[in-house]
Amino acid sequence: MLLAIGAGFLLQAAGRADAGYAMFLFLGLAFGAAWWLGTKQYVYLVPAATLIGFAIGLLIPFWFGLPAQTRFPIFLGALAMGLVAVFVLAPQRWAPLVPAALLGAVALVDVVAPSVLQGVSGLVPFFVPIVLIFVGIYLLVEPRGH
Repeated sequence: MLLAIGAGFLLQAAGRADAGYAMFLFLGLAFGAAWWLGTKQYVYLVPAATLIGFAIGLLIPFWFGLPAQTRFPIFLGALAMGLVAVFVLAPQRWAPLVPAALLGAVALVDVVAPSVLQGVSGLVPFFVPIVLIFVGIYLLVEPRGH
């Protein structure tokens, strides 16, 4: 974690505009390293994939200067892919596929029929935080017998 935080602050000190977004990537990579180099504890894998997906979803539109209307579905899609990666690496645990499917469905609706989400636009800012909170709660209560 110290390496990740230090790298993020180093980018900020260097004047990189994407330093805040990159901090999520560095934290995800730190959790990924803890999972890969350690005893492959699931509790490291989920935050690794979630934070990396979170960062990629923020960085892709930033790096490529994509239009504003593409940011939300790219972000949700990248976050969903991170959760799918958890399942791919730990297939005995299917629970991450539930929020991945939900995130992917909302991203798809936003691309195909964005007017559908306009009726609930006041709830959109709460969507990702609620999903992340539920994933965190899942990590706290999921069975340890795997």
